[in-house]
Amino acid sequence: MALSPTLLTTRKTESKRKFDPLGRLEQFYHAAKKAEWQTKDLSWDSLMPVPHAENERWNVLWSSVVQQQLQADIIAVEAAAKLLVDVPEHEAKMYYSTMVQDEARHCEAWKKLGDMLIPVEAHNPYLEEMGSMFFSSEEIEKRVLAFQVCFEGAAIYAFKQIADSSANTILCEMATRLVRDDSIHHNSGVAYAHYLMGKATPAEKKEYGKYIRQYASLYTESTLWRPPARQWISRITKDKDQELLRRNQVLMNRALISLGIDPIFDL
Repeated sequence: MALSPTLLTTRKTESKRKFDPLGRLEQFYHAAKKAEWQTKDLSWDSLMPVPHAENERWNVLWSSVVQQQLQADIIAVEAAAKLLVDVPEHEAKMYYSTMVQDEARHCEAWKKLGDMLIPVEAHNPYLEEMGSMFFSSEEIEKRVLAFQVCFEGAAIYAFKQIADSSANTILCEMATRLVRDDSIHHNSGVAYAHYLMGKATPAEKKEYGKYIRQYASLYTESTLWRPPARQWISRITKDKDQELLRRNQVLMNRALISLGIDPIFDL
């Protein structure tokens, strides 16, 4: 049976969007809107905040995990807001409007969860330095590559680990939701980066690679760094930490290679 002209046009439009980076970015905008959740949706009244432990140092450990994630998302909401202001394309503006809301919601939920736990200092200096690198760059291309292609991609597996280690808690609920959110953030960044790199010269791509390589060393240090509250468990988690680092290094290399940029990790 022949397709109607309307259906044929619709399918052609969908096919075009599939291979058009800005079309894909618009699709991620709709995906983000559909996946949107609110802080009140979490099970505040029926689940433990974090895994229960009689030993206080475990409670301090989980509090440090939450505080470090709050630090990361405070940087992320500022980064998303800067991109929203600076990107020129309509599709990108639409998408980053949802990302700012996502990151702000993450901050709100982490803050509420942290207020339920023992106060602890868990400021990550390498994470702060990565944020400074982002805000010091005037080029959208560098910011998208560092923030979404690399940083957001790396966060996905970290949240999967947190969820696996904290079943039946609000922390697990949050980590599970953030796996989905950060998957959209990462893949939308890759789509937008394909559009941006399609306009970049070989010399510009080389320059972007140099910039991201500086970020790579900070990422490695940040992944292996532990605040005082978690240093005691570093020996036990060493293998998992190295596995996470290696997995994310491979992910970043592959994503950058797909964009015509040399890998940043020597594996």
